[in-house]
Order: sequence, then C-alpha cells, then structure tokens
Amino acid sequence: MRRWAGFAVLLALAGCTTGVSGTARPEPESPPANLALVDPSRTASVLTAVKTATEAVFSYDSTAAPAYDKVLAENLTPGARDEIAKLFTEVRNSPEPIKLVTRVIVSAAVEQTPDKARVLTVLDQSSTRAGGTSKGIASVLLATVREGERWRIGEIKVNPAGSPPAAEKPGAGDRALARVRDSARDGALRAAEVLLNVNPADVEGSYARYESVSTGELLTGFQRDKAARIAQFRAAGTKASMAPNPAVGVMEVVDDKASVLLYAATDVTDAAGQATKKYLPIVLRLKRLPEGWKAAGIESVQALP
Repeated sequence: MRRWAGFAVLLALAGCTTGVSGTARPEPESPPANLALVDPSRTASVLTAVKTATEAVFSYDSTAAPAYDKVLAENLTPGARDEIAKLFTEVRNSPEPIKLVTRVIVSAAVEQTPDKARVLTVLDQSSTRAGGTSKGIASVLLATVREGERWRIGEIKVNPAGSPPAAEKPGAGDRALARVRDSARDGALRAAEVLLNVNPADVEGSYARYESVSTGELLTGFQRDKAARIAQFRAAGTKASMAPNPAVGVMEVVDDKASVLLYAATDVTDAAGQATKKYLPIVLRLKRLPEGWKAAGIESVQALP
C-alpha cells in the first residue's frame, strides 16, 4: 500500500497486526453475532487460511492443469468451483501457455462466526504469456465456510458491493469490543462518503466537508494547501460521487485508532460530460475523538513490487 496524503485520491477522481486492545474480561452470556476482531488470534487464523486458499485458487499454470483442478477441489465448494470456472474461462482456453500468479495484498474480515466468514480481499495478479508480463489488482469479497480444519471458499464476488452486518446490541465484554469495531466501520463509511466526492459547483463546501471528517496530518494537509487544491478542482470541473454500499471491513482497532479496508466504486463525470466509473480499494486510518471517528490518513492499495 502507498500512503496518499488525501489529495491524490481526490485529484485522481477530479481527473487531475490484527488486534484489539483491552484488559481481561469475563465471557458474556451471549457472544456478539459477528466475531471479527473480537478474538484477534482467531480472526488472524481465519485470514491466514483464507489467504492461502485464495492465492492457490486465483493462481494458474497452464502446464499443470491437473494440479490446479486438485487445488480447486480442496479449497472451493462445488458452487464456488462453478464461479471460478466462469472467471477463468478465458485463461484456461488460452491457446498459448499462460501463468497467473496471485498474491493477497491486504484483507479484512467483514463478518465472522465459528464456521463462516466473509473476507474482503485485494489481490495482486501477475500474468505471464509469450508476449510478456502484465500486472494488476482485483478486489473480491469471499464468503467462506469451515469444513473440519480447512476453510473453503463458497462464494466469490469480484468488484463487490457491501452489505455490512447488523450493529451489535449494547452489552459488556465482547459485545463492547464488537460495538467499537462497528463504530469504526461506520466512521470510515461516513468519512469515505465525504472524501470520495467532488462537486465542482460547490468546491468550497466540498472542501469544508473534507476538513470536517479529517484530523491529524490529513487535516493539516487540507488546511495548508486549501487555496491551490480548490483552484485545481475548479479547473478540472470534474464531479465524483461514491456509489452506494461500498464493501468494508475493519482490519484493526487499537485503543483510539483503527484501520479500515474499503472498496468503493465512484461515478465520475468530467467537464465534457463524459461519465465513467472508477474503483478504489483504500485503507482509511482513523482516530477516535470525543465527537466520533475521523480520518487521519488515506492509503491506496496498489500492486506489489
């Protein structure tokens, strides 16, 4: 990942340790519905298992097709095997030798129970053919199920829209931690909805809203470069708005800080009226203040070197 000082994300739109801090606590009478990050070691174990399965399933060597079929059988449910077959139709039907290597760049557990998990993942993919090598990234939301000691992928959504789990009910112990996680998720969604929008008809208002959801170095940067950035947005004349229901997963909550992985589609219209979509996997670094969570930094997720 690369840190963007906030402006690079906005200008692009304008066309120009998993862990939870806390002390020992008694087990609540009823655990939270979503266990993601509530038990840090268990969440880390799930993410590691899903990472291994994902990298195996999304990598392919045309010279070893039988071995790949075995990988699919081991790591996918029958329904997911049909999905991956559709996704890999062009690759597997290539008349020339092809090798696709996939690595997980970053991931977050959106939802987790003892036997199921939904994991938002950004993949680095490198494809080698006779004509050379190409690279890119892809964002996927994976629904997984535990079968014995193995986690299998049961559903694959490429360029996913999100459907966050319901907020936890009030309670002590683990439920309190789950509510902090959910509040960080909601804070990230609020910040992203502001930061990923550009309105050339109301640049001053847009910029004021950027500052209202920011803190720390991000806010300092907005304030320092305000005049120049506003002029750039006006000159570009591009409008951008975040599409509804971005996919989002909390990666980490430690004390008053949180890291949240978010995959958002944005509708972009340039000064000439040409409309396109841009897709932004980003990590928001948040800080909890008395008035709520604010964005302290933005990082774009990029291909691995």
